[in-house]
Amino acid sequence: MTYNKKTESDMSEIDFYIEPLEYKKMLVESRAKIRGEFHQLLGGMCGEIYVYDQGEETWPRFQCVKVPKPLNDDPGYKKAIIRFIRELELQNSFYGSVFVCRAFDYNAIENTPSASYRYHDGDLAYFLKEKQPSRMSRLSLLAYACEGLMHCYSKGLIAHQDLKPANILVKDLNRQYAGLGDFDIYQFALIADFGLANASKDYGVFDGTRPYMAPEQWKREVLSSATDVFALGVIFYEMMTGGLHPVGIKLDQFWPEPQNGNSRKWTRSDSWQRWISGGCAITPVDNPIEPEILAFVKQMLSIDPEQRPKIQEVQQFLLECIKTECLQSSVRTENYINYYRRQFSNNGNQHRPVFLNSKFETLLSRFKS
Repeated sequence: MTYNKKTESDMSEIDFYIEPLEYKKMLVESRAKIRGEFHQLLGGMCGEIYVYDQGEETWPRFQCVKVPKPLNDDPGYKKAIIRFIRELELQNSFYGSVFVCRAFDYNAIENTPSASYRYHDGDLAYFLKEKQPSRMSRLSLLAYACEGLMHCYSKGLIAHQDLKPANILVKDLNRQYAGLGDFDIYQFALIADFGLANASKDYGVFDGTRPYMAPEQWKREVLSSATDVFALGVIFYEMMTGGLHPVGIKLDQFWPEPQNGNSRKWTRSDSWQRWISGGCAITPVDNPIEPEILAFVKQMLSIDPEQRPKIQEVQQFLLECIKTECLQSSVRTENYINYYRRQFSNNGNQHRPVFLNSKFETLLSRFKS
């Protein structure tokens, strides 16, 4: 691939978004001072994410740089940048929990802001597919995810709006510490990507990722933490059935793009709306999960948000499931949760490092209108 060479004096005129991918990657790597081999480009509704692999022997293995995603009818990318800055400010207000993703650097990449994150051991979607974690690991990951969400709600989050495996990172402590033991509860979940967080209130945007959207998102009604509980119910079911969505399909074979010639039915919004209108029924499968878990997931997928369990009740149910499997694992999981909860409580509003504050203020001074 070829692209026009730019001199140093030309750099201020570069429009990052119109450049070819190879040149974008070069700009990201030089401006964000990122290391490792380019791994993949991820994209959601609100951002483009450049993921880099630092090698299997390096911890954390993955790092990523996020930039805002251009919007339609947005000359100069002003709306996209404003929303991205608002996302970073919101995420900064959640600082202090080990179960919430945090940026470690901020940079301007030509005409767009960026934030750098430790992508740790990949997102939950990657982790489930590549690592095939044990049942204990899956249950504890969800319990930790609940803790991250509870922290965010205590700091002003109304609804994440876009919970899905791709927006939950995994931090495997076994790669960081030796001799942790054989209890399979050392993979932490970190809530990430706040591009749509509180968007229904701030912008009148109710969108999310269709397979995980709650009925009230489709109906454009009031959203709350119950909206995220619905999405967690879908994720819970996926994790306990090897990737099946409650509609009865192996989701990664149909969404976001069908694989191996599969039908495009589930790429259309009307298919998901019909599932919602039908009461979010769970299609029977050959290898059903335990009746107790199935009944709880059904409650999480209730049409009426008031009928869904609270996030605290979801976490407690998960801890009880772990206790049923292994008492020692249960004790250790609860100890981790309580330790980090107390740590935040004792330290109050933890402050970001001075260096990071300075970088963020510099970013705001350039891009915040």
